[in-house]
Amino acid sequence: MHYERLTATDATFLRIETPHEPQHVGSLSVLEGGPLRDGDGRVRFDELRDHVDRRIHRVPRLRQRVMEVRYGQGRPVWIDDDAFDIDFHVRLTSLPRPGDDAQLSALMSRLQSLPLDRARPLWEMWFVDGLDGDDVGLVIKTHHSLGDGIANVDLALALVDLEPAPAADDEPPAWTPRPAPSPQRLLADTVADQLSRPMRLTGSAVRALRDPRPFVEATANVARTLVSFAAKPDRAPWNVPVSPHRRWVHADVSFELALDVKERYGVTINDVVLAACSGALRTFLRDHDAETDGRVLKAMVPVSTRGEDEHGDTLGNKVSLIVVELPVDEADPVRRLERVHAATRELKGSGLVDGADTIIRLADGITPLAVPLTRLVSRQIPMNVVITNIPGPPVPLYLRGAEVRRTYPYVEVIDDEGLTIAVVSYQGQLFFGVTSDRDVLPDLDRVAEGIEKEFAALGG
Repeated sequence: MHYERLTATDATFLRIETPHEPQHVGSLSVLEGGPLRDGDGRVRFDELRDHVDRRIHRVPRLRQRVMEVRYGQGRPVWIDDDAFDIDFHVRLTSLPRPGDDAQLSALMSRLQSLPLDRARPLWEMWFVDGLDGDDVGLVIKTHHSLGDGIANVDLALALVDLEPAPAADDEPPAWTPRPAPSPQRLLADTVADQLSRPMRLTGSAVRALRDPRPFVEATANVARTLVSFAAKPDRAPWNVPVSPHRRWVHADVSFELALDVKERYGVTINDVVLAACSGALRTFLRDHDAETDGRVLKAMVPVSTRGEDEHGDTLGNKVSLIVVELPVDEADPVRRLERVHAATRELKGSGLVDGADTIIRLADGITPLAVPLTRLVSRQIPMNVVITNIPGPPVPLYLRGAEVRRTYPYVEVIDDEGLTIAVVSYQGQLFFGVTSDRDVLPDLDRVAEGIEKEFAALGG
């Protein structure tokens, strides 16, 4: 028997998922079409599906599914899927020719609205034919319990190459699914683990008596985090319950422009991104007659806790969060950038990252209340919007000889937080994916346009 228990953070994304709040992330890429087509111009779908099938041994999690513990006694586990079927996960669809960017974004919105099947490995991949210029689209969906943004970049890198004509793949190793535990055995193992928890806590207490500094620091971090959670922000137009239907748009910005702004003002790329988003949201609010004077929005910003050696096939979520105030009351773009930089610099030493992580682990440890407590904690984060910056490769990538020309991220939304802005850097560009509820922000494209204009203003 073989299984791996989800971490507390990974399990969080299963616990907070509801039918109208699917907790998957993903991407939309546009690939060069020529190398992916046969002599009649048709997409070589069978070859693409077989290519993925030959590569997924590099990421074993892609052939595993979730198994729950009976009666909610502990975190779920990953087990090998003995009915794994590549045809379920890799699919082909098409737009009516010539499909433009607006139609592709609408398809992306629709595909990302649909939840993943919990009875199967939690990922899907859709190749999209019919694009203008004979390009081929690629929509990927992976459940957030599989990994954070960096982990999903690592996952994508396992399927692509760094050159258009790489050496032929070695024959993939034969795969035989390992037997899963019976529900009774998994329950017994979980209960045994829980019974051993007091012994582990006793050991922690002894270590704390010997050196109380880590315990004192952790307690202080949790206290500061709880204080920050208590400061609820004013609600923005998108801070309402969401439906199951998503709206997704994208924006493109030169990475060179962002670097120039970074160097000119002595800030970070993340500061530049947050300042540009602040300006875009300020314009959006004012265009909708919302008050901005004396107002800030609060952005939940994921922070990676992944070490340099934790890449490759090491999936999972190694991420915590900080809450950054976005100065939408500030009219001057440079002054806005300065205020964002001051806020993020102060937060780096605040202990909020460690405090938030500790709170998640504490909620996880109170079985069987872990699910409702996790949901409660996730709803207490004082945020108006999520903004996440995912570093990607600076060099071109290729899928079966076809260059990946553009790649945009997708990150989910939840009730009362109906707007997420994600950005990934790739080959000299910053590619933004902006997600909302279909009915909450029908003019979401104005946020994307605002981001592009704000970068231009900062670089002017």
